[in-house]
Amino acid sequence: MTDSVETSVPQEAPSQQPLIMQIVVRRDLLEAEGWGVGPLMAQVAHATSAVLHETRERTETQAYLDDLKNMRKVVMQTADQASIERLASLLAAADPPIPHHLWIEQPENVPTCLALAPNRRESKIKKALDRSGARLWKG
Repeated sequence: MTDSVETSVPQEAPSQQPLIMQIVVRRDLLEAEGWGVGPLMAQVAHATSAVLHETRERTETQAYLDDLKNMRKVVMQTADQASIERLASLLAAADPPIPHHLWIEQPENVPTCLALAPNRRESKIKKALDRSGARLWKG
């Protein structure tokens, strides 16, 4: 009988997707409603600030904020109010709900921008973005 010695080689943890924030802006506000780029950028700032504040206790948000030099964001567009509201509904209906903030500009009461909390691009997020028609922002 021979004794065999097992050698254990430490295995690396599978690499995780980096944390990212998806920011979705209504394209029609720029093209059909005549909003300027500056006001749209303010909407992005409102939505991202709000979602970071609302999710400040989440591990992913804390990790995202702790790594300022490696923050990743992607800016996307939806066609109109109906599509951004559809996205918000899809995210809220997920199990569990996907943390996000739909910014409603006041006093107009107009939904303008939606920001997702920092995440690792889970498939349910990709599906919600696809189903709502969200696409990368085109210059």
